[in-house]
Amino acid sequence: MLSLALGLRLALIATSLGVLLTRVDGKEHNHIFDASELDCAGNVTYGAVTLTAYHPLFDSDRKRDYLDAENRKLYTLQEYLDNRAPYVTVGMDPNLRLPYGKEACIPELNRHFRRAVRLQVRDTHEDLRDGGYRRVDICVRTQEDSYDDIVNLLQVTLVL
Repeated sequence: MLSLALGLRLALIATSLGVLLTRVDGKEHNHIFDASELDCAGNVTYGAVTLTAYHPLFDSDRKRDYLDAENRKLYTLQEYLDNRAPYVTVGMDPNLRLPYGKEACIPELNRHFRRAVRLQVRDTHEDLRDGGYRRVDICVRTQEDSYDDIVNLLQVTLVL
């Protein structure tokens, strides 16, 4: 009886070690460990772009305060990092007339979060007008999140 209990304990320990030693390559969890995968693919690169943050105002009477330019849900950086969003909503100058859903990339964000942060231009605001490619507004969860140095007045590179 003692040897059966000992055998079961050893089997349980071996199973636990097998789970602990299972290799995780990061892609399963949307994390990138190969630094070359943090580069941005795109046709045009803009330097000295100011990254600013905004957040949804869910208690507002104006839908525009919590929905994007086509009245769809704003996806925040935090939702994306928690694997609860397919992309992060960003806003840019309405005069640029970028197509809704245009893919964008900021390599500084990729390096900071050690993973590719998928951005889509799906929003705009009058505060962004005439900013051209010099400003990108990234959607974050709360006002407190907008104070984070990584999204607050950071000079970044924009790749479209």
